[in-house]
Amino acid sequence: MEDRIILGIDNSLDFLNIVIASDNRIIEERRIGNMRIPSGVIGTEVSEMLSSNNFTFENVRAIIVTLGPGSFTGIRVALAFCKGIASGMNVPITGIPTLDVLASPFSFMENHFLCPLIDAKKNEVFCSLYFVTHGKIERIREYTAIKPEHIKEFVNMPCICFGTGVNVCEKHLLDIGKSIIIDKGYSKNITGEAIIKEGLKKSSSMSAMTDSLMPIYGRRSEAEIKFNVSLT
Repeated sequence: MEDRIILGIDNSLDFLNIVIASDNRIIEERRIGNMRIPSGVIGTEVSEMLSSNNFTFENVRAIIVTLGPGSFTGIRVALAFCKGIASGMNVPITGIPTLDVLASPFSFMENHFLCPLIDAKKNEVFCSLYFVTHGKIERIREYTAIKPEHIKEFVNMPCICFGTGVNVCEKHLLDIGKSIIIDKGYSKNITGEAIIKEGLKKSSSMSAMTDSLMPIYGRRSEAEIKFNVSLT
């Protein structure tokens, strides 16, 4: 049995997703939500998962965590937890943008644009735009929040759109025509496999220096708008 593992966490979307892996092999993945408050159970769930597989935090050799955009609270709680473990155990930590992870399974869509959409509430979606060439995905737009009616100006053709924000934008996407592929069958939540693979691709930037990792919010929070302050 492996004695050095990778811990991956996503708490930016509707579910808390925790995965432990040995390089590219998934050992266990758990998805928690609905019946419990994900942001309040991260420590407990991680400890239980490690223990059930005969591991402790001493076995963790690297940490991967999603940075958003998505749930403001979920992102901050997960990042703070992972930074604490990385600092306390002196292990490297890698932050990966949520939209990048959502786009990562579509590297086979050669010469297509990719537009992952996350329901941002308040009649907005978080999104970015990517292009696939030679099996590699390149991001060509910033992470941002837009109104559904502006999606037509945001995407390029041909484009595949997917994620929790597809339903929010569907009416406007259908107006574009046949050059848009709307994939409702694609999982609306990040998989443990995608977290590990995307994190390992960025492993060259892994560092035990955690201070430089910051959340990606995509827009200002209600508190920032109300009090005209920055929380980052």
